[in-house]
Amino acid sequence: MIMTSTVFSILTLATLLLVRDLPWLFLVSVFQGLSVSFMGPSVSAYVIDVITPERRGQAYATLALFQSFIGIIGTSFAGSIAEVYGFAFVFGIALGLECVSLGVTILYLRESLGAGSAGTRPLRGSHFRQLKNGLIMLRNPSLLAVVFGIVFHQLGLGIQGPYLAIYASSVLAFSLPAISLMLGLQQLGIFLGHFPSGRIVDEYGGEIAFAFHIFVTSPSMVLFTAGGTPFLAGLNLFLWGLTFGLDNVSRQKLVAKYKSESGTATAFGVISLIAGLISLVTPTVGGWVWTSFSPQTVFYASAATNVLGSLPLFMLWLHNRHMRAGLRDQKDEQAIR
Repeated sequence: MIMTSTVFSILTLATLLLVRDLPWLFLVSVFQGLSVSFMGPSVSAYVIDVITPERRGQAYATLALFQSFIGIIGTSFAGSIAEVYGFAFVFGIALGLECVSLGVTILYLRESLGAGSAGTRPLRGSHFRQLKNGLIMLRNPSLLAVVFGIVFHQLGLGIQGPYLAIYASSVLAFSLPAISLMLGLQQLGIFLGHFPSGRIVDEYGGEIAFAFHIFVTSPSMVLFTAGGTPFLAGLNLFLWGLTFGLDNVSRQKLVAKYKSESGTATAFGVISLIAGLISLVTPTVGGWVWTSFSPQTVFYASAATNVLGSLPLFMLWLHNRHMRAGLRDQKDEQAIR
């Protein structure tokens, strides 16, 4: 699955290098979407297979830490490279790195797959049965609360996500290198935020950590429209990035916590499917708001929708806290008797 994801990423970059017509960009989007959808559930499920529940938060944070560190380097220099040499040069560098990644993955998986025991191999079944088992998991009220939190958060991010760089370019009139450095500051915030995020999630729970991240990022979406300089806009994205680790780590741990016995990968796959369906609509919603009202309204609508995602997670945290308090009271009564 991971190698297939890398192949789709290679096809994405190769298509960008070879074609210039607009219809081909739809194919690029398909390849890119397949790459992301193959990678996410596979990596998440793999971590759950090899890491104990007590250390999963730190494990996800460590993985994301390396990703965000590389993201700082890539986004900080990509704009300047594109300004001097053109976007084709950027795509060419990325294509070369993806090919190296595929080669390293093939060499590594040849060992790890051969060393795996038969008990760790995934159970096979029809795709319809796997999807059915995944949908049955949504009967779990706790998992459903997590899904609602993810859905509203995905709606909020999706409405403004594609228009972040467009707004910085067309409304704030930032140059390509300035936008690149602005996004680099965001990646720096994500990088630094992942250091404590794993420990925070393991210590306080994914429910309240995820809810806190969603609640904090909503004002950041509004404040971004007031960023008159690349530094102020980048500083706002930097502060937003500091809490991103709580999102990344919390949702991974919560899905693993509330899944049923039908399979971890299936749980991640079904929830990714739901989030993907939401993502199909959100850019169109953002574009309609942009043209019908104003560019700023995109970020206002995004913030309002986003904050709704924190409510079911906060309620789930209160419910779990109440249940734990009830269990403690029962133990105290039994001890007194």
